[in-house]
Amino acid sequence: MTGNAWLLAVLGAGVGTYALRAAPFLWRPLYRMGRRYVDLLTNVSFAIAAGIVAKSLLIQEQAIRIDGEFWLRLLGVVAALLLFRFLRSTPAALFFGAGAAVGVKWLLGG
Repeated sequence: MTGNAWLLAVLGAGVGTYALRAAPFLWRPLYRMGRRYVDLLTNVSFAIAAGIVAKSLLIQEQAIRIDGEFWLRLLGVVAALLLFRFLRSTPAALFFGAGAAVGVKWLLGG
């Protein structure tokens, strides 16, 4: 995937999530949904992040690779999921998962 394709994917995800967050203010039936809509937004943002992470988890240099880096990335995903389970904070979970993977790689001398 080229740099421009990644840029378009990230921009599309950003516009999509912004549209979902702005929808209750623009469309009255969604405003009345209340808490269910907030839960939907939380799950949508986590699903978008999972889609971005899923590709980078297995595919490196246009091929599927399961090597030492795969296990570090998988550790980051599991750490993020565990933290999300307790805090229900998508940004905190993503930063924690990335930090856990980077920290383990640093400890291993990578």
